[in-house]
Amino acid sequence: MRPSRSIHKFGSLKCCVIESDTLDKANNGLVILNHGFGASGDDLVDIGTMLMDESEIIAARFRFVFPEAPIDLGPMGMPGGRAWWPINMAQLAEMNQTKDYSDLTRLSPPGISEATSLLETTLQEIRSTYNVADDKIVLGGFSQGAMVSTNLALSTGFKPALLVLFSGTLLSCEEWKRLAIAHPHCSVLQSHGFEDPILPYDPAKELSAMLTEAGFNVDFVSFHGGHTIPMNVMQKLLERLEQIA
Repeated sequence: MRPSRSIHKFGSLKCCVIESDTLDKANNGLVILNHGFGASGDDLVDIGTMLMDESEIIAARFRFVFPEAPIDLGPMGMPGGRAWWPINMAQLAEMNQTKDYSDLTRLSPPGISEATSLLETTLQEIRSTYNVADDKIVLGGFSQGAMVSTNLALSTGFKPALLVLFSGTLLSCEEWKRLAIAHPHCSVLQSHGFEDPILPYDPAKELSAMLTEAGFNVDFVSFHGGHTIPMNVMQKLLERLEQIA
């Protein structure tokens, strides 16, 4: 079994869609995963391929969609790289050096609202095109893709079957806390490396605690490693998808 791969435009975002030839199109779910800053739009496609290869249940029950972020970083010296919003890398590096993350967790990055709105429109169109109910949709991403997914869920009240946050972080802490309390709540799979040199571990734990206190069912997976998605986390995602299916 080799998943087919196609490119579609949902809303204003180009998306890579992969599905198995065993997909039950009358009874299928969606996994929508958003890549991180500087990556290409198809950066996470191998996750879908691997999960389908490992699980006949996932291959039969889930279509995977990988949206491409709206900002082209090619003119900034990153050919093929995309971003959901611009990042001040010097500011982030200074926070990591001083270990003072209070500014990070209070930060509401310029462009996050616009990116969230674009992704929401894309999500609505994907959901309508494939006629999938919210309780069969998994939304998430890696790094900046995890952040935009969190902001979308909290700011719109969207309740996916599972919110997947790989190496994300806490932003706009007061606003996210207020929105999280008002949200209908959902299950969350969150992971973060102790030695993450890009987005530090402690603010990720703060995000987990904030969501948990608000009523979300958070499964937080810590691991020894950096800004990545290790195999034990992939195994956890596989298990959760099989449960949703």
